[in-house]
Amino acid sequence: MKPLLLTIVSVSSFLMTYAQPLWMPTGKDPASGSYSRRFQNVASAAWQPAGLSCLHTFTAGVYAEQRFLLKEVPLYQLMAAIPAGIGAFGLQLARMGSSAYYRQALGAAYGMPLGRKIGLGLGGTYTSEVLPGYRSGYGMTITGGLLWHADEQWHTGFRICHSSPGTTEYSAGIGFEASAAFLLTAETGKAANETAWVKATASYRIAPSLALQWGIATCAPFQHAGITIRWHSLQIMFAAGFHPQLGITPSTTIIWQRDGAE
Repeated sequence: MKPLLLTIVSVSSFLMTYAQPLWMPTGKDPASGSYSRRFQNVASAAWQPAGLSCLHTFTAGVYAEQRFLLKEVPLYQLMAAIPAGIGAFGLQLARMGSSAYYRQALGAAYGMPLGRKIGLGLGGTYTSEVLPGYRSGYGMTITGGLLWHADEQWHTGFRICHSSPGTTEYSAGIGFEASAAFLLTAETGKAANETAWVKATASYRIAPSLALQWGIATCAPFQHAGITIRWHSLQIMFAAGFHPQLGITPSTTIIWQRDGAE
């Protein structure tokens, strides 16, 4: 038990140093599709709830990573977007850890467009932390977001996330959607009393069934590269994040999203 606790504390300390929430994927950039229309998907909408305003048909996905190749801290996420009214509901279930220690989260959000250019989103997540035989803790996180699609190429947005007992994180970004095949985004964020981060991500569809993604950042957890294979309505992304001290985080994202869902 002591080595496990030491592992969890060490990993948590490294992530908090970079103002990165434990729920934030380390094996890929979760916000890469947010600042666009044609690259938007259920995984990016799970990070930026305003992205739900761009999803007009049912879509679902699963994300899994082995954080820093440590078997004690895997992360799994189930995500779905369900059209309702002029917008869509988003549902998310996440679990990180092992039977000796784990965190769980259940979240729901709603996003809707305001006209052609603006999207709004608001969500809430109930989280629990369990250390069997020692203690359990519970909390609530509220996340709000806004996206502005200036035209078909330029997109920008803002996100704010407040977690009990009082931690608030802000992030903002911009995307240049040069074509249906290429997206370049830049994002910055900061949590109270933490170091601000800046990252840039490029996504390139070299063929209808194949796409590449890579990202650089001022802080290590956001460095990543990945490849996406598309087959009809199915998208499978294999990616890896890089940290100079903690190592590699391999990840897999599987999304079912019909053409025209963006």
